[in-house]
Amino acid sequence: MAPVPGIAPAAASEIVGLTPAELDRWDKAIAALRLAPSLTFADLLALAVVADASHRLGERARDFELGLCRLFVAMADRADLERLDDHVALVGRDFARVARLKGDHISCAGDGFLVIPLGPILAGLRDRVFA
Repeated sequence: MAPVPGIAPAAASEIVGLTPAELDRWDKAIAALRLAPSLTFADLLALAVVADASHRLGERARDFELGLCRLFVAMADRADLERLDDHVALVGRDFARVARLKGDHISCAGDGFLVIPLGPILAGLRDRVFA
């Protein structure tokens, strides 16, 4: 995957499917998030997971704010973002991990965690960012 030049949050919100108001709400709700003026691909991928969680859960996504915030750190720590198609984001109320799962991936929301497959999210980002 080619390097991605910094992406402005306004452009990122369109890429990941968040309205500017939703992006602003998440930016304010997750105090530690405070999106930089220029986002990396790791930020964009984490933001796409936030958008997925927000769309799936609606207002319940707020229960996972801290975990979703920590996902930005988990993504930034990965050097292999382009090879995460067979991974999932595991997001709890106060934690986030990127994990490789074998077999069928099932998107689910439990009371204490979310499992969000990264393959479809990465495919969408590749189509919108690298096309």
